[in-house]
Amino acid sequence: MTLPSNLHQVVDDDAIPTGAIEPYPEFNANEEFTLGAETPKPDHCFIVNDDPSSVKLDTRSEPLNKLISLYHPNTKIHFEAFSTEPAFQFYTGAFINVPEMDGLPARGPRSGMCIEASRYVNAVNEEKWRPMVTLKKGQTYGSKTVYRGWKA
Repeated sequence: MTLPSNLHQVVDDDAIPTGAIEPYPEFNANEEFTLGAETPKPDHCFIVNDDPSSVKLDTRSEPLNKLISLYHPNTKIHFEAFSTEPAFQFYTGAFINVPEMDGLPARGPRSGMCIEASRYVNAVNEEKWRPMVTLKKGQTYGSKTVYRGWKA
């Protein structure tokens, strides 16, 4: 997989964002890496646009930015996500724990992942980020996200 940014919102021991944005230590931006059986294991908000003052409430007319590219060499399945949002949550399923149910097998850690386009997490509580999430009467919020998958 490849991510266009390794800037992430640093979290405390309870996974609450601290307000700091730093490079994620387990991979580099725009460099392919393998999602192994146990690592890396992010559950963080990654920042695509690191200039919060430039983020409009309605980003639908902005160009799409690639959030992630995934490829599985055995199945030949490709997946990409694009968005006008300035950030995205990337979770690699470290805490998945779904029991067997109705004839379906149990699902454990690393059996799924999440890529969710977003604004900066906790933006309403950070003065310099607040304008990207505070909607006032008469204003419009909007964004666009595109997911693309194929087998080649």
